[in-house]
Amino acid sequence: MPRWVNPALALMLIAVMGVAFAARASPVWPVALLASTAVAALGGSALLLGINVYWMPVSALAMGLLALLAFGLLSSRLEMAQRHHVQAMFSRFVDPRIVESLSEEQHVARAEVSASREVTVLFSDIRGFTSLSEHRKPEEIVALLNRYFEMQVDVIFQHGGTLDKFIGDAIMAFWGAPMQQADHAVRAVRAALGMSEALERFAADVVRELPGTHFEIGIGIHSGPAVVGFLGTSRRLDYTAIGDTVNLASRIEGCTKGVSRILVSDTTRRLCGREFGFRDHGAFSVKGREQQVLLHEPLPTMARKESPATGRNGDGGNT
Repeated sequence: MPRWVNPALALMLIAVMGVAFAARASPVWPVALLASTAVAALGGSALLLGINVYWMPVSALAMGLLALLAFGLLSSRLEMAQRHHVQAMFSRFVDPRIVESLSEEQHVARAEVSASREVTVLFSDIRGFTSLSEHRKPEEIVALLNRYFEMQVDVIFQHGGTLDKFIGDAIMAFWGAPMQQADHAVRAVRAALGMSEALERFAADVVRELPGTHFEIGIGIHSGPAVVGFLGTSRRLDYTAIGDTVNLASRIEGCTKGVSRILVSDTTRRLCGREFGFRDHGAFSVKGREQQVLLHEPLPTMARKESPATGRNGDGGNT
């Protein structure tokens, strides 16, 4: 046999392995190709030996095997690097379980691109925080806030939410990105009810530790389209949602004072179907909107309960 046969076979196998690696092909295909090539080459070698032609393709097959192992190791390292990249990007914003599911390539590509998504946005704010901070030492306030934030973010993550940011003593979170969630409105309302229950326990602990301290919050929720993606500079990026849906959710939170701890828009209520009972609080005027907004209070029961509507105006005041 000509001397160039083995090198040519080895180069062919290495080239095929390289193309498969570049195309992110399933590892089954290069393994199957190498195995079939080995069977064909060894079979051909045996046939040639029968006509007194000596050809041993072992060196070429060994080179193919080494190429397969090398490209497999490189692919594994790149996949691990991608996983770490995704975890570094999203670990501050979402539950680690969601970060794990984002490691798949198609999910990463979708998550990294800023695009309009159907989401449900939640704003939570502490009531009377300014007066609270005036009567407590700064270190007490910081310790109190850190405990409160950790407790509430745990609830948000338990319900598959994405933490957008802390705005002073307020929390912004949303559902429906980076992973699509068909039930994003239901998840957000469940999280709000969970945050309310957690607050009750937290407030009781605060009263025991700091007598005379009153701790209350307001939560506003709205569903709709928003642009979601990374926003900022090369030195600091935040994964955030922007748009009218976000603005309205913030306005709804402002309407909770003196009305209800949690208020959701009519859009969110309709998306929840019959998952919750709701108490109708009527129409509210919110800044930046000509039309009034219908708001509802979710009830911690599964049965739907509708109470007579009470008209409201302004930031939660009676008409």
